[in-house]
Amino acid sequence: MAIRKRGRFYHAYFVQWERDGTDLRRRQIQRCLYTDDPDVARLLENKLMKEARETSTEAKAGAKIEAIMTGATVHRVRPRRRVKIADAVRRAEQYAVLGDTALRHWRRFEREIGVVYLDEVTPEAALSYLEHVGGGGKNFNNIRSALNGVFKLLLIDAGLPESPFERIHPRKVSSVSQRPFTRDEYRRILDVAEEPWRSAVQIAWFTGLREKDVFTLKWSEITGDLIRKLPAKTARFRREVLIPIHPSLAAVLQNIPRKGERVLGAWRYNPQYIGFRRAFGDILTRAGIEGGDGGKVCFNSLRNSFISRCDAAGIPRHAVRGIVGHVSDDMTDLYSHDETSARLIQTLPE
Repeated sequence: MAIRKRGRFYHAYFVQWERDGTDLRRRQIQRCLYTDDPDVARLLENKLMKEARETSTEAKAGAKIEAIMTGATVHRVRPRRRVKIADAVRRAEQYAVLGDTALRHWRRFEREIGVVYLDEVTPEAALSYLEHVGGGGKNFNNIRSALNGVFKLLLIDAGLPESPFERIHPRKVSSVSQRPFTRDEYRRILDVAEEPWRSAVQIAWFTGLREKDVFTLKWSEITGDLIRKLPAKTARFRREVLIPIHPSLAAVLQNIPRKGERVLGAWRYNPQYIGFRRAFGDILTRAGIEGGDGGKVCFNSLRNSFISRCDAAGIPRHAVRGIVGHVSDDMTDLYSHDETSARLIQTLPE
């Protein structure tokens, strides 16, 4: 049993067994407690729990007595297979790789949902949780997608008919497009950027890697004149990107001090630190670069810039798609990298 505050009042969620002839039926029940006082809600929850336990016991005993009196076969109610929320990640990773973002969302869900087993999470409780932590439309949808993905991996293990997040509709998102940087803007960024941002910008300019992949790029992922990277955003698909290294980027990498396994390991990387999250925006302000009708500007604009430069240079689109790792279910065959075409990025102008 669990209580959740939805709107003004607390609600109780619990399971109760009911007798239907000689059979037992398991019902999930939601009941409004009509109070906004958490202490009163807990008292009412305890009362409901006691009643549900007594009703379930009477139902089971009554079903057995009726079956004996009528000569019917007593059907034993087999206990459901249950998976603890705390064990969900370990069991889900037997079937798929969970990305860092999905793991982060699940760990918070594990701490705050307030129940022990997956089958105790009702659709109402799932929606209440999303409304509490989801915030804006995009964040709401991202959290829903991450948690729904874990549940769907464990439907058979937990004996669930569907994920409690399955029928929750995604929120509408008013997306703002991003525009690429011009070559002049790129040079203005380099003029004002300090490390590690200066090196990070150059890596993204010549590879199209996202910010997280730039800062987590490892020396072991660089072999000769190639970068072989499993992007964090698409790690669950196990699709590596293979990126030829531009000569100008090779010179940048040679001048980066080596410390640890990460290419930018000489500098601290903490994306949760508010100062780090604001740093690139401050760089754009100092460089006098703003968004406009063409779209907003951010670190990911360097990825747009890379793709635009590849298009302008006539590099085949399927080669570019393989380099940047765009996922397209109906074009999976394009992910067998055309290395000959991909190496054309080594001829891009600086």
